[in-house]
Amino acid sequence: MRSLPLFKFGPRARSTSLGIALCTMFIVASFSVVGGLRTSMDTLKDNFTSEYYLATKSSSGGLEFFDQQSVSDVSQQSAFGVFSSARTLPDGDSASVFALDDPLAILPESHIAYGNELLRGQDSPFWGHIVLEAQGVVNANVSGFFSSSIFPSNWMLGSIGLLGNLTGQPGEFNFIILKAPGSSASAYLQSRGFSLQPMIGIIEFLDSGVQEIEHDANWALIPSVFVIVVLAYSFLGTETADRRHDIGIIKTVGAGRWRILSYLLASALIISAWGGLLGLALGVVLSYGVSTVASSMFTSVFVIKASESLLLLSFIVTVGAGVAGALVPSLKMTLSSPVEDLKEVAPFS
Repeated sequence: MRSLPLFKFGPRARSTSLGIALCTMFIVASFSVVGGLRTSMDTLKDNFTSEYYLATKSSSGGLEFFDQQSVSDVSQQSAFGVFSSARTLPDGDSASVFALDDPLAILPESHIAYGNELLRGQDSPFWGHIVLEAQGVVNANVSGFFSSSIFPSNWMLGSIGLLGNLTGQPGEFNFIILKAPGSSASAYLQSRGFSLQPMIGIIEFLDSGVQEIEHDANWALIPSVFVIVVLAYSFLGTETADRRHDIGIIKTVGAGRWRILSYLLASALIISAWGGLLGLALGVVLSYGVSTVASSMFTSVFVIKASESLLLLSFIVTVGAGVAGALVPSLKMTLSSPVEDLKEVAPFS
């Protein structure tokens, strides 16, 4: 017996597939973001496998200044920096400004500014022309962004000359970042009054936060799966109600319960699969759109990747939820009496 064309891909089916597609897109995009955080975190951890150390010398006024010659024994494995907390004029807001001298490319990323230019982190509120006051007063122009896996996002990056004028200590620095300092380098700096702090601790703290996000991301499946189940239930419930008379005819001419059930679930499977495939495409586009924006903002520190396993899992979840949602109305229609079905008049008969 040949199946009757009870279900067509009409407006109701298209709208249901679109709703399912949006749910699938949300699943793909959410887990792509979480996967991007994990990838980015692993990249940072790889960058810090050699362990960077921060060396500073405290004084009663804050960080003590020094010149490179005073620590010449570690200059070949160090980047020298200067930091200052300044006040903006005339509003009196506080700003954190730093500069780096890293000619040997010790750090995994470059931090360069020129002249009176300032580059701001993503969380810095300043933009345009500002006046900074510390030990000295400088006019600067915030004209761009910097991104960093090391320095806070609410700091601003300036040139060595600008920081020298601001601190009143031109040519001097108040912190060192060392790459893989051995026992001799550590002892050398400690003998000169420096204290060393491993920067890997910052990365471990961030990694613990990413782990919590990964754990919480699993809850993102619940609302999406619930909506897909409701959409499939509503679609098949409405379709079987509209086509109950036609289904009764199929039962009368000999179609068994398993044939009816498989036919109804196959319809739900097609709708869910179509929506799932569209959702995967939309999710990939959205994920890489976010990746492009994030890369431009964070200098490729943040990368999103929609892996094949993620796409496969999202598709399976979508189709499974759709079939599960269609199961109740399908069973209800399968178990109904053909006589009761035939009493229903087709909408367009």
